[in-house]
Amino acid sequence: MMHMFILPLSMAFAALQPLPPDGAPALNLPVDCIVGRSCLIQKLFDHDPGPGRRDYRCGQLTTNGHDGIDIRLRTMADMRAGFAVLAAAPGTVLRTRNGEPDVSVNNRGALDGRDAGNAVVIDHGGGWQTQYSHLRQASIAVRPGQHVSGGERIGLIGLSGNSEFPHLHFTVRHLGRAVDPFVGTAPLPPCNSEVRTTGLWTAVTAHLLGYEPSAVITGGLASAVPPKAVTDRDPPPMPNGRHAPLILWVDAIGARAGDYQAFSIAGPDGQIVHEQQSVVEGGGLSWFAYSGKRAPAAGWPAGRYTGRYVLKRENAIVARIETTAMIK
Repeated sequence: MMHMFILPLSMAFAALQPLPPDGAPALNLPVDCIVGRSCLIQKLFDHDPGPGRRDYRCGQLTTNGHDGIDIRLRTMADMRAGFAVLAAAPGTVLRTRNGEPDVSVNNRGALDGRDAGNAVVIDHGGGWQTQYSHLRQASIAVRPGQHVSGGERIGLIGLSGNSEFPHLHFTVRHLGRAVDPFVGTAPLPPCNSEVRTTGLWTAVTAHLLGYEPSAVITGGLASAVPPKAVTDRDPPPMPNGRHAPLILWVDAIGARAGDYQAFSIAGPDGQIVHEQQSVVEGGGLSWFAYSGKRAPAAGWPAGRYTGRYVLKRENAIVARIETTAMIK
């Protein structure tokens, strides 16, 4: 049923797709993953010319000077499983680098100009290029001078270079200048504008990459507060017996000051054994939060526990997660 629905929808979008501006290539999704499920957008292109930050929807899902988009995986296990990086459009491979280790930048020495880690640059003609950075070591499957088709596998999502989590940093350039693929070369619409374009993406891809101001990357139940860095909680912690504390933790994107967050943990019988609500103070592009309690004197009853986290903004749910774990 899913394929029967997607095919007509894709054809409808394609029929409405305008010609790319300035001879630009029409860009397809540069990763083989389901956005919002197996992967998600961590950062967007920064449009603020000063020290501030602003994404194409006037939000703050970016960092100062960020020149592309980051499509990340949720865990290190996902990286090891292997998610392909794809050529976003047909072109000729200009450059590659393939030997950088998959190590968080926080755990390695100087990068010596290799911030992109393992990378591929593709030329699409007319001054247009795309770059695919932080690929997995030894995963690059193309060579300089090789012609690639749109959608062709060129490597795997990795953690190489200036990276703290497994992701693809995707950059588009025109005549050497970085361009936001969500906008193209057109002026950025005003913040209150209702006009939305596909930018350089195909209409199907623009639909798949719909703007999400907040999301939960991952979360879980544990007996201790885990490290914030995804590379340091590999594998993720789990509850450690009936007499250990029980903590629900979440790793989220785009929490804002004033948001409302709610934690709850239900026991094997469905009864709530812990809950806490609070207002987010500060927030930020990356948001790590947790809540929990010590075990009762007799210990937790054995069985399956369910943790639920909800992030609300103006009474609307903007992110949530449900996770389970066994206590024996």
